This record gives sequence, C-alpha cells and structure tokens, in this order.
Amino acid sequence: MTRTAFKARLYVPGNLATGVSIIPDKGQQHYLASVMRLVTGDMVALFNGVDGEWQATIQSLGRRSCSLDVMAQTRPQRASPDLWLLFAPVKKARLDFIAQKASEMGTSVIWPTRTDFCQVTRVNDDRLAANAIEAAEQTERLDIAEIRDFAPLGDVLDAVPEDRLLIWCDEASAAKGDLNAVSVFAAHPKPQRAAILIGPEGGFSENERSILDQRENCLKVSLGPRILRADTAAIAALTCFQSVYGDWPNIT
Repeated sequence: MTRTAFKARLYVPGNLATGVSIIPDKGQQHYLASVMRLVTGDMVALFNGVDGEWQATIQSLGRRSCSLDVMAQTRPQRASPDLWLLFAPVKKARLDFIAQKASEMGTSVIWPTRTDFCQVTRVNDDRLAANAIEAAEQTERLDIAEIRDFAPLGDVLDAVPEDRLLIWCDEASAAKGDLNAVSVFAAHPKPQRAAILIGPEGGFSENERSILDQRENCLKVSLGPRILRADTAAIAALTCFQSVYGDWPNIT
C-alpha cells in the first residue's frame, strides 16, 4: 500500500470507513485553518487507534465549521510493542515531556506511580492524554498510549501480571557495569510483554528496594555511569529497550 504525504494528521475518536463524514473539534479546526493554513480540497490523514489510518478530504473549512470526508484506508491498524512505563511523576513541564517522548517511543501504557520519595501529589490525566495524542499524530503512530490513574507503587506492582517482565531501573546501580541495560537485555530472552519502572529523583526507599529485590520476574538494570534525572532516565530506558527488544530491529 503506497504511503501518501499528508499535510496534516489528526486523531479522531469516531469510527473510520469510506464515506464517513468527520467534524473535527474546535482545536483541530483551528490547527487546520490557522496553523497549517489548509483549504477545501486538501487531504489529511485520520486515525482512531482502532481502524488504521485513513485518507480524508477537507469538504469545508471555515472560521466556525469544518467537515472531512473519509476516502480510503492508507494503512491497516498496527499495535505498538506491549510496553508499559511506570514512573514517579515530576513537575509539570517535565511531566509533559515524559508523556510526549514515551508516546513517541511506542509505549503502550503510561502510568504515573506514587513512590515514597515522590514530590508530586496530583497528576492531570487529561493533560497527559493530550500530550500522548499529539505525539502520536506527529510520529505517525497508529495507536494511542493508555494513560492510567496516578496510583501508589504497591497498587501498581500488584496490577502488573506475573508474566510481564518488570524492568527496574535502579539508580543505585549506576556504577555497576554488569547491570548495564543493553548488556542485560541482550543476555535475557526477549519478553512478550514488559514494564519499565523509573523512580523519583530521590531514588527508591529501602522498603521499596526490598520489595523489588524479592519480586519474581524482575530485571534490575543500570542506565549508565551517571545518575540521570527522572525524565532523562525514562527516555534512556525506553531507547535501550526498543533498540534490543522492541520494534526498531524490525524496520525493513
């Protein structure tokens, strides 16, 4: 199936099929008309996370109205790797960064996790979801990362199935070369599903470390010789995972 160069790409929650008419929301209408300066007849790409990607034509575009006619599917649906990111949230701008980059990296679930030394007490789920959607639009991803409610580490760990490999990025192991993430991944069988755990900038408490040390199917790794900020650590861990286990090696 030949790829088409579209002038814009939008996530829409409704069903997509030939002949369907889509009315973008006000923010999307502003984006098409005022940011991208598109006009009637221009083509855009649409996706909903279920039906693949579809070509649509702008039927009408004005200050207060917009209509898109769905024409044909350009790509069938394809899921991202079954990879969760569990992380202690940070301040707003850096939290936005994590949501954006985790989505760009193909994460299937983004789960803010309350740890003992976490400094954040509230997380705006709608803001995280908006960042994930925007990143999916820009990266030509076909699905949307699921945003889960901010929850205590114990509850999150209880919800991680035993058959899902938990990759614990341990800041206390930064100087331990035998725990180098890439080397550890290369020596470990490829998991069918995994979850990466990133702690707060204060690290994990002794109680949390004890729980994680005793957990089955838990892989402790180091992200290099330096202590990374939480947002940097999240992206570094996702990069290591994708380069060894994920969909990067499958590019043809």
